[in-house]
Amino acid sequence: MSRLRRIEQQDRIFFVTSNLAKGVPNLSAPERDLVLNSLSDTRATHGFLLLGYVVMPDHVHALLAVVSGSLSDIVHLWKSKTARSVQKTRRKRGPLWQARYFDFICRRTRDVANKLEYIHQNPVVAGLVKWPGGWLWSSAGYYANTCSPLIVPDPVDFSGDPDELLWPAPWTRR
Repeated sequence: MSRLRRIEQQDRIFFVTSNLAKGVPNLSAPERDLVLNSLSDTRATHGFLLLGYVVMPDHVHALLAVVSGSLSDIVHLWKSKTARSVQKTRRKRGPLWQARYFDFICRRTRDVANKLEYIHQNPVVAGLVKWPGGWLWSSAGYYANTCSPLIVPDPVDFSGDPDELLWPAPWTRR
């Protein structure tokens, strides 16, 4: 099976999804904390803005604006750190995540809004909570101003026009 080439790696806003590997038990609440800690550590050392996220029992979604470096390096590092942490607590070896991840380039501000809504509704649709802000491992509470999330998203200014094109990247505009 051939690998699809990623057409862009930075200066874009990416909606990223990664699933647990087949047969891997779901993430517990403390393990979901580890996923977010790894995401926070990766954000501190690599060039990306975090616009939104949710860690579900069997997958994660994140909205990342890659400023420097590449999306694939960022996701690889995040997944590696998380896998080491989680597998250490489980006293297990082997893969935690599927080898690949899925990404979608947000081309307009409408795409960002739609993906953020999807991320925040994910635990509700899965029947884990009744309202988005009730899921601790999500940025929903931050945006609804109902609770302090485990990781505070980065602010990015958009014009308010849902058809606004997202490149050049909003964070590089003067």
